[in-house]
Amino acid sequence: MGRGRVLIIGIDGLEPLFVERLVKSGRSKGFSIFLENGVYAPLKSTFPPDTLLAWPTIYTGILPYRFGLKPEPENPVVLKVDSLRVRNMLIGKTFWDIASKKGKKVCIVNSIFAYPPWKVNGVMVSGPSFGLKGQTLSEPPRDDISVYRVGMYSLTPLLSYEYHKTYSEAIEQLKDVFLLAYKLFNEDSYDLMFVADYTLDRIEHYYWRFNDPKDPLCPKFINSFRNAIDDYYKILDHILSLFIEKFSDEYTIVVLGDHGHTRRPLKLISIDKIINPKLRNHYSSSEVIRLVGMLFTHYTKIDNILYWFLKRFQEKGFIGRILLKENRNSHPLLIESIKEFGLKEYIGLKIRSDCPDLVVSKLREILAKTEIVEEVFTPYEYYEVSSFREFPADIFVKLKGLGNMQSAKSFLVLPNFTRRIVSGGHGMYSMLLIRDPNRRIHLRKTPVRVQDIAPSVLNILGIRTEHHFDGVNVVNYE
Repeated sequence: MGRGRVLIIGIDGLEPLFVERLVKSGRSKGFSIFLENGVYAPLKSTFPPDTLLAWPTIYTGILPYRFGLKPEPENPVVLKVDSLRVRNMLIGKTFWDIASKKGKKVCIVNSIFAYPPWKVNGVMVSGPSFGLKGQTLSEPPRDDISVYRVGMYSLTPLLSYEYHKTYSEAIEQLKDVFLLAYKLFNEDSYDLMFVADYTLDRIEHYYWRFNDPKDPLCPKFINSFRNAIDDYYKILDHILSLFIEKFSDEYTIVVLGDHGHTRRPLKLISIDKIINPKLRNHYSSSEVIRLVGMLFTHYTKIDNILYWFLKRFQEKGFIGRILLKENRNSHPLLIESIKEFGLKEYIGLKIRSDCPDLVVSKLREILAKTEIVEEVFTPYEYYEVSSFREFPADIFVKLKGLGNMQSAKSFLVLPNFTRRIVSGGHGMYSMLLIRDPNRRIHLRKTPVRVQDIAPSVLNILGIRTEHHFDGVNVVNYE
């Protein structure tokens, strides 16, 4: 059982590929300390690896489905309601709430789903995100933190000047988050300090194709953002080195992400038609017209401009919401529903309730033999749980370089229409980095799962609790 103090730095979308590349370049002053003198392990995300699922699981050690959480909804009203609902469900269940009740003094900065902040034994600061609006708030209230812009998300960059503006805004927000955290962490002595930043995820989504020479949509001639992601990691690395220099003598420092990042699929395929070939040639005339129009905008490279107009309409109200509404008709044989998780490449199959259990294993066997599936598993296998849980799907599927068309009326294979806009997607593995100045740490198992973080943090703090966790403590001391 540990008896230390902990500083946790959460980075949304922390991708091992970029961290390892930076360290190998010899230019790292922050990440290199962990890889050379600390503990490093892959960190397995939720399925799908979605921000709105993974962070609450990291905070509580409880799987997201117990909270009724679903991947990020597109409807802004639903997103706002979900943000407030989940916030209320998290109170009292997070690792910092448990630590507070055990008498530990905490300082929490910019935790997602924590707006407005609630009372803790110490200080909690958060900003609005995911459909919410307002200024930065703290509990207990204080006037000097409102000038720091945390928790906010900018618009999707579509035109050239918007890419420059989004990148600059992300850097400014990144600095605000860590400047505020550094200020608060130095004001008092805390047992647990936590700060999270979500701007890297935004950068990786929008700038991936500029940073990936093998991406077919990477600009061949003028590419102002070819080093955008690598440069962002350098800024993060510098910030990390400052926190290590200041706090590493007294704190166990933990750095982690909620999911990794990778190239989004180039093509979409109708999973409905793969599972039920009889649907293969059934096209409605309206669907054909819609898909041909999408093909035209894709190959003429006017999709960014068209989407820009649609977004402007959407912001104005009802007309735009109709234009952006997706067709979700999916009822193939034996399948109750096919859910599109994350950014299309993560699929959940829900089997009809009147079908025998044999259907799950048989369908899984069929999918595993296809060339389009990279991984297929049941939720119990993915989360390593044995007792009954209510999951949104009976089979989890990770496609191999493909995304799902989500409609039985679509063509069998089509280009991924939104890749020019959002070219980076979520990966299933991020990373966990730990450095303890006074004790040698080793991990009981690898990869670590996001539900293992909360019980492991409490173990480092020396806290025993009767709270239920779906994860386990993975930290041991030699």
